[in-house]
Amino acid sequence: MSTRCMRRNAFILAAAACFGCSHGDAFETTTSTSGPSGTGPDVRLTYNAEQDYWPIWTEDGQGILYSFVHPDTAAQHRCIGLLPRAGGATTWQLCEDRAIQRDSVNSFPAYALASDGRLLYVEAVARRGVGATTPAHTTLWLADSAAPFQRQQLLSLPTTVTGTAVAWIADLTWTGPSSFLALGQDFVPVGHCNFCAPTDSTFPGIIVLRGSIVAGGLALTTVPGTAGATSYSLAEGGTSIAFTLRDDRRLYKVPVAGGTPVAVATVSFSGNAQLLGLSCKGTTCIVAVDPVTLTSVNGNGIIFPGVGIGPTELRGVSLSSGIVQVLRTTAGIVATPQISPVTGDVVAQVGGLFGRLQTVTSAGSDLHLYLGLLP
Repeated sequence: MSTRCMRRNAFILAAAACFGCSHGDAFETTTSTSGPSGTGPDVRLTYNAEQDYWPIWTEDGQGILYSFVHPDTAAQHRCIGLLPRAGGATTWQLCEDRAIQRDSVNSFPAYALASDGRLLYVEAVARRGVGATTPAHTTLWLADSAAPFQRQQLLSLPTTVTGTAVAWIADLTWTGPSSFLALGQDFVPVGHCNFCAPTDSTFPGIIVLRGSIVAGGLALTTVPGTAGATSYSLAEGGTSIAFTLRDDRRLYKVPVAGGTPVAVATVSFSGNAQLLGLSCKGTTCIVAVDPVTLTSVNGNGIIFPGVGIGPTELRGVSLSSGIVQVLRTTAGIVATPQISPVTGDVVAQVGGLFGRLQTVTSAGSDLHLYLGLLP
């Protein structure tokens, strides 16, 4: 994937302070209270010159996976890094910088690390050169994190799942030894004007997917009732799936097997805004609220985000009572919040423009990772 198509703006909120200047630098850490009753301050996890984005917790909650720009920015690759749960130096990384890939640009837009070290990840590959704005190959792989290129191909994208066209996969989540959930999306390169080359990419949500790894491959189905989902999360002890929709201020849920969606809460705000990410633990969910408007470019039906004036917040939502609270107000777009599976720590992407919705090319964008705490 080209630099233009894979760049994201981000930072992450963390429970321990981390101070480093590059991915190879050591971090100094200070201890703060963690957990649901913690009152420690939000802490920036990464201080790299380039971008860090798309944080997720490992299945056991012991680390944070995230994407970052290859240290050799001329290579244009994107990589996956792993931080300790409280921050610190990167303990593992995956960069496709083998000699055989010098004619390509690679990115990893989705990943999930199981407790036993199995790595599920999506790799998008574009050929280098002018016009390389869309991937030539996009593949879902299964590997051991100790040898990520000794891998099994599970799926090639685009594909059709239960009659639904899926061009992109995001937000992988392990749900068992051989099962996972993912967000099915479309992939649309977008130009800024009638005569511009495509410089950005949008990823409209389509539906939540369920995968089962079986002998010889993958069985993939859609989750009934989640059509149009823009973000999702397992909730209520894994018995339900909560999700968000475009241009909708309500939070929905369905049984984990799928069903008729039920609106469980309304996230009220003034002006135009979108819910840009969701994570739940038990009956408590975190959603990101940002002043982003999804519009059509030149009447062609392509979704393109625009940023206005309005809230940039993390909200807490109770699935049991429907009560919504403002937990954090941020200075920049906040997206993809994730609650730790073992503590009350919340990691989120902050900074830049459109979070997961769009890739951008702005020089000097402030993309980093921070960690905060549930009240």
